[in-house]
Amino acid sequence: MAKEQTFEEMMVELEKVVGKLDEENISLEESIELYQRGIELSSKCETKLKEAEEKVNKLVKSEGDSNESDHQ
Repeated sequence: MAKEQTFEEMMVELEKVVGKLDEENISLEESIELYQRGIELSSKCETKLKEAEEKVNKLVKSEGDSNESDHQ
C-alpha cells in the first residue's frame, strides 16, 4: 500500500502539474490527464487544510475553556 502524501508533497506535485499544463507542446490527452490529477490534488489539499483548521479550532477552544476554568 502506498504511503499517503503529505500536504507539502501534494502541493509540490500540484505545482509541477500546473507547470506542465503551461507548456505549449503538450498533447490533448496528456493535458486532460494532468488536469484530472490537478483536480484530485487540489481536492485532497483542501481536505487536509480543513482537517488542520478543525484541529486548530479545537485546540484554541480547549485552551479557552481551560483558561476560563482557571479564572473561576
